[in-house]
Amino acid sequence: MSWLRPESLLGKLLLFLGLPLLLLWAFSALNSYVSALNAATQAYDRTLLASARIVAERLNVHHGELQAEVPWAVLDSVERNMNDRLYYKVQDTHGRVISGYDDLPAMPRGVARTELYPALAWFYHATYQGQRLRVARLLQPVNEDGINGMAEIYVAETLQSRHLLARQLLISSALTQGGLVLLTLVLAGLLLRRVLKPMRKLSRLMVRRSPGELTPLPDLLPWSETRLLIVAFNRYISRLRALIARQERFSADASHQLKTPLTVLKTQAAVALASDDPAQWRESLQAMSATLDQTITLTERLLQLATLRRAEPGETRALGVVDLVAAARESCFSRLPQARSKPVDLGYEGEEGPVWVAAEPLLLAELCANLLDNALKYTPAGGVVTVRVCVAAGEAMLDVEDSGPGIDAAQRDQALTPFRRLDNTGMHPGAGLGLALVNDIARWHRTRVELLNGDRLGGLLVRVRLPLHRSPPAQSGV
Repeated sequence: MSWLRPESLLGKLLLFLGLPLLLLWAFSALNSYVSALNAATQAYDRTLLASARIVAERLNVHHGELQAEVPWAVLDSVERNMNDRLYYKVQDTHGRVISGYDDLPAMPRGVARTELYPALAWFYHATYQGQRLRVARLLQPVNEDGINGMAEIYVAETLQSRHLLARQLLISSALTQGGLVLLTLVLAGLLLRRVLKPMRKLSRLMVRRSPGELTPLPDLLPWSETRLLIVAFNRYISRLRALIARQERFSADASHQLKTPLTVLKTQAAVALASDDPAQWRESLQAMSATLDQTITLTERLLQLATLRRAEPGETRALGVVDLVAAARESCFSRLPQARSKPVDLGYEGEEGPVWVAAEPLLLAELCANLLDNALKYTPAGGVVTVRVCVAAGEAMLDVEDSGPGIDAAQRDQALTPFRRLDNTGMHPGAGLGLALVNDIARWHRTRVELLNGDRLGGLLVRVRLPLHRSPPAQSGV
């Protein structure tokens, strides 16, 4: 049976709820039996005491001797019990047995007098002729014809009726309480099956879903505690749908962008193969080399952009402590040959000492490199590109300003979108990934890119704000 498996919720419910209930049921049944036996003992003790009093009333003095005339009909009028046997014994004031069973067991020492009845009476258990008895002992004062003292009357009976009454009460209590336990477990199981029915319906719906279906799940879980699961699933599906949509759009755009240089390469190779002129071959090879360089750069940018798009900000990489001034200067030095070949005046100004920021070192270096590549590409020969680092209002600002054509305010959002080429950049080859990659790196660092008008050089000013880190990184000693 499936509900008996260890991983079954119904099985665990029956185990953790049913086992304590069964133990409680057993304890209650035992307690009921003891209580019923005590109640039966008290009821039958009252009858025994009444029998002893009837015997005491039959005592009389005849010729100076105490006598007890106890016909069985007298005791039978009080004790009408067909399941038990009745015994009695009467002792005179000197302890001699004058009637009844001589060998009926005497009362042991240490038995306390009962406080339930206004009489000198004791009750105790004894064994007689292999049978367990309940014995009532009553002291009866005698003061007649010179006889003064206490006569002792013993009346005993077997315990079958007492135990039978206790068992009947036990069975009645066990059946009633057992029915309650069983009803509780059945109702708990039915309630759990009803609660889990929407879950099973949801499971069947998920099994029948096609792999590409990303529509929200219907509200099949009516309970407030489980409705949060549907909300969480739908939020996850929404994020997954947005991620897949971005990847599909990115794949389509990337395939379109890579198709152009590959077509150009094929055309250049065809031109070289169709010509017998070595000069034409050299020219085609040089063009193919330039196209390959552009394709390699485009592929690297595409891979970087895809990696950033898959990553959540601040989760996949731990932020370190980076000197922003050193990163900016290193980027300037690495781009000096490119600037001199154009030529463009590339320089750094601003903070001289270290400016520590919380950033990922490799991504920060890539951000600086892309900013400089973009500025050098669109700055005309003889122009100027300046990199600045300054600190204001508790944050560091990285500025890259050029003397190029700049970007109109209406086109700045488009400039930060991948594969969106502006109208004023048609003469420069590229895929429109430079600033888009910078924007994604900035978003990865939970900051933004600002495109402004350069007040000093008249071109574009790109500004990235980064949070300051108050202390430099710890140095490991040897």
